[in-house]
Amino acid sequence: MKNRLRFVLTFMSVCIIGVYLHEIGHGLAGWVQGIAIVPTPAKEYVLQDQVDWSQQIWISLGGVAGTTLLVLGTLVWYVCQQRSMADAVLAGVLLPPCVYTIRFLLVGRGYDGLEWQEAQSALGMNPAGHAVDILFLGLFLAGVGVWLTRRRSSLRLATFGRAVALMVGGIVLLLVLQVGNNALFDPFFPETTTVNVPTGLESR
Repeated sequence: MKNRLRFVLTFMSVCIIGVYLHEIGHGLAGWVQGIAIVPTPAKEYVLQDQVDWSQQIWISLGGVAGTTLLVLGTLVWYVCQQRSMADAVLAGVLLPPCVYTIRFLLVGRGYDGLEWQEAQSALGMNPAGHAVDILFLGLFLAGVGVWLTRRRSSLRLATFGRAVALMVGGIVLLLVLQVGNNALFDPFFPETTTVNVPTGLESR
């Protein structure tokens, strides 16, 4: 029971840290451009009235890069790691790509707003395409593949049931984190920033 509680707490902590690192990625990309940004645990706040599209695309790419580097680094660490909590860390890091993938499969895009489209523009790709969606799908599948390869000798049907329960619980955690974060910080950092978005892009 103690180990199970420790596993869940580790998973939850890594989920929250992973989301915050995503927001810090946005912040770093803005700071490099001289734009004041406050990264909070589940949202970044831009502290100026106007941001050019050429600046915004790099801010969005910063978040994508932060999550991508975290997942890739964790996969390398996981392969070399023998600690019992390694599975909890991997699961926590993979939760955001999992959520992005589910959203992509259900509604056709992995994130609200234009963040993925902006990131793709920064990379010189078609902004209305699905390159970032496919990136996170690939990262999620890679993580699951590494986990299955490592744990194949001890896999049971109950293991997959616990994995699904953990995923559902993690999604609820992220929803609570987002709602709580917005309720706490939105009054202090009202969203007044405008971006000159090119015509023809959908905001979903």
